[in-house]
Amino acid sequence: MASDKKKHPPKKKSPQKKKHTDHKSKKDSKKGAVNSNLPKICYAIAVSDLLHALYFTVQAMILLIYKFSVFAMLALLGVIFWVVIVVMLIVGLWKRKPDFIRIWLIFSLAGFITDILFLLWGIATSITVDWDRLEEFSIVFLGIFIESSCIYLIHRYYKIMGAKPKEKRTLCCGGNHDKKKSKSKSKKKKVKK
Repeated sequence: MASDKKKHPPKKKSPQKKKHTDHKSKKDSKKGAVNSNLPKICYAIAVSDLLHALYFTVQAMILLIYKFSVFAMLALLGVIFWVVIVVMLIVGLWKRKPDFIRIWLIFSLAGFITDILFLLWGIATSITVDWDRLEEFSIVFLGIFIESSCIYLIHRYYKIMGAKPKEKRTLCCGGNHDKKKSKSKSKKKKVKK
């Protein structure tokens, strides 16, 4: 009787589901590529930020040499502070010190907010549409976009770096296995007594 029953062929997957899984696997591979290269990307961001800060340091020194003023001196001190913060970022990435990276993130977020406020102030105070100003605003918009991308990537790496091994295990496995082990050890100790 069992042989009399008809065997049904396995159901074929519909093309739509296959496309969906292919699309998902492409996203996962891109995400994995970014995560595996995230330290290199962060180092590149830190080095480019250091070069940017050093360029402005040289410009502030040249301004101070040609015309000494209180504003030039404040600009030089501010840029030197910026260089120190970027060096802290590089050391934080190299030595895996999340506190140093946090300082850079706070400093960069303050600069990001300041850039947006200056942009809004510039737009609000412009009386007429001028092509030169429009070009300046588009460059500022591009700079803000790049700056926000860099802050996001460094913050993402900071969160990965800041997670402790126990937290990583809990996030991966979905449960806290260390508590179970400590409970079983304490029960064993009670039994021995």
